[in-house]
Amino acid sequence: MGQFFTDDIDALLKSGHGDYGRLSRIKADFEAKKLVTIEDRRYVDGLIARYMQPIETEKPERIVKIPEKRIVPPPPPANIPEMKYQKVRLEKPIEKVHDSKKLRNTVISIASVVFAVLIISVVAMNQDNTAIVGPSATNALEIDQTSYAKGDIISISGNEESTITSLAISDPDGQEIWTEIVKVKTDGKFSTLVIAGGTGWEKAGKYTITSSADGKTEKSVFDFSPSESS
Repeated sequence: MGQFFTDDIDALLKSGHGDYGRLSRIKADFEAKKLVTIEDRRYVDGLIARYMQPIETEKPERIVKIPEKRIVPPPPPANIPEMKYQKVRLEKPIEKVHDSKKLRNTVISIASVVFAVLIISVVAMNQDNTAIVGPSATNALEIDQTSYAKGDIISISGNEESTITSLAISDPDGQEIWTEIVKVKTDGKFSTLVIAGGTGWEKAGKYTITSSADGKTEKSVFDFSPSESS
């Protein structure tokens, strides 16, 4: 986050967007302490999203006109051989089943085959429509470990179609203890680092990371211990 963050501030200072004094103070504090407050981070990300996002232009489609080729029919053959007609062999009609018992068995067999085909089709459709849930289905939100202790660094990454995504961490009681707005790169990937510990990290248990963008939400759960790692 460090180099990208200072580069964004330099770009804002150069373009004249935002409060010059506040941006200079945020940059100086970050270079000295390697930390930035949530309010300052939201201020910088809001300016980046508003003024510094690239505008994609669609290239006009090039229409290539293919010249039409004139099709010349081949000349008729000189000598047309005499066509021989083959006698059509008529198939014997299927004899009717006079025995009622045989007819019933035939109908039951056909019905069994049709029923089996329908069952297989329904099962195949259900398998095709089953959504795969979890980190292996989509890498929309990932963390580097499943458990952390106080002072550990949590690496958060993922893929997103939007230009920015909102990240949040909630404690075991569902209370938000950390939020950040992350800018998505041009290749659709994003990443950031969080230090586990501080205000709101007093409880041990399962914490939840949530990623939100364009109405879509992804979640990931990890265990946290307020004791410092050895």
